[in-house]
Amino acid sequence: MSTAPSATEQFDDQASKRLESIYLTPDVVEQREKVLALLAPRVGEHALDIGCGPGLTTESLALAVGAGGHVLGVDIAEPMLAIAKQRCASLPQVSLGMADVTALPYEDARFDCALASQVYEYVEQIDTALKELARVIKPGGRAVLVDTDWESAVWASHDDVRMRKILETWNEHIPHPQLPRSLKRRMEQAGFIKVRVEVVPLLNLAYDPQTYSVGMMDMLGSFVAGRRSLSADDVAAWKEDARAIGAENNYFFSLNRYVFTGERAV
Repeated sequence: MSTAPSATEQFDDQASKRLESIYLTPDVVEQREKVLALLAPRVGEHALDIGCGPGLTTESLALAVGAGGHVLGVDIAEPMLAIAKQRCASLPQVSLGMADVTALPYEDARFDCALASQVYEYVEQIDTALKELARVIKPGGRAVLVDTDWESAVWASHDDVRMRKILETWNEHIPHPQLPRSLKRRMEQAGFIKVRVEVVPLLNLAYDPQTYSVGMMDMLGSFVAGRRSLSADDVAAWKEDARAIGAENNYFFSLNRYVFTGERAV
């Protein structure tokens, strides 16, 4: 049994607003555009946005399917849904609500396509959730899932031991920190075919608050402090080290997003 805190526990008001700001950084905007292009939503389609968060993807999906389509965005964190509702208030083709991905309250074959970014790695009963996803997608419909293996992270540091310990501790925030390694097989077992895998890297070469990595430092630091003998002072020293490396013009961060596309078997 995983000891990772639930997504509901992790995404309170403050964390939800912090994540929204990270999702608005140019590098994450670019990533989101690439993922949406792989899903290729069409005018008039019914789309499911799983773990919609602050509604950025929901908004983009709604604009793609148009007034004749429909987008249902679901999340389990009320603060996230509150932000999404505000963002999508002017889009009548959007509905938002809470839903458990292991027991989706929707009829079979309801959606033409579905997207989930950084969602299933948080789900303890991953195989049950993937079967539910397949159930609500129409035969021949598409799904795009994005997940991260944080062991793919490369982060410049003057203290590699501390950096490695921080990243290893951060892995504890989710029950499936290496989900991409088994997700293709799991999707196929759940009823998806033609599953393809692509890599969308995040690369930051400067210490800049308007990047994913610098934006994530507070979130990582808040989680790891007090775990595995990492103190608040250790976290502060790590952050200061990152700033110093940036001042040396030697900042480097890279992380792989793994994007899985598949079709619901007919």
